[in-house]
Amino acid sequence: MNSTQRMTTDSKNASGASALQPSGVDGGLEDLCQKMLGNIQDALALSRKLERVLESVHQKMLERNIAALEHTLENQIQLLNMLQMNGALREHYLKPFGLSPDQQGMSHFFSLVNRQSSNTLTVNGQALDKYWYQLEGSAHRCQQINSANGRLLARLSASTRKIIELTFSGQTAATYDQNGLTVNSMAE
Repeated sequence: MNSTQRMTTDSKNASGASALQPSGVDGGLEDLCQKMLGNIQDALALSRKLERVLESVHQKMLERNIAALEHTLENQIQLLNMLQMNGALREHYLKPFGLSPDQQGMSHFFSLVNRQSSNTLTVNGQALDKYWYQLEGSAHRCQQINSANGRLLARLSASTRKIIELTFSGQTAATYDQNGLTVNSMAE
């Protein structure tokens, strides 16, 4: 099952709030842990794909390969949308437990999981921590690559403006008559 199918399936399963037991009952926490593990693994896979796409965007900008860049940017937008859906699903999972998907809420979630004895949960809290840590690292790398892409885009834009200025400096603006001949509007 790929990440899109799992998100869709989990969304359908998560809509039944009765499946989640916010009272802290082991069954509710077990269910939450299973869903969170799948959600975090999906987010990690998407984030790693986004890293590769952002690196590809950088290369395509350097090559000034506009057609390939447009296609790659479409992939980037698709991945960002999927990551946004993944985050919304994570928020949906955590909300019945009074937790948020931010750093504080996730820390509270991990401490809750780690307090439970390993005998009562089939999902290992250390595994959740490990995948979450990897996701945070991947997200940080995406931010760094995206910042580098923004700096490159600014340099390319400035370079293009400079080339246009040099190419057209010293030329006066011209208009054309119905025969396609240049008419200097300043002389008239």
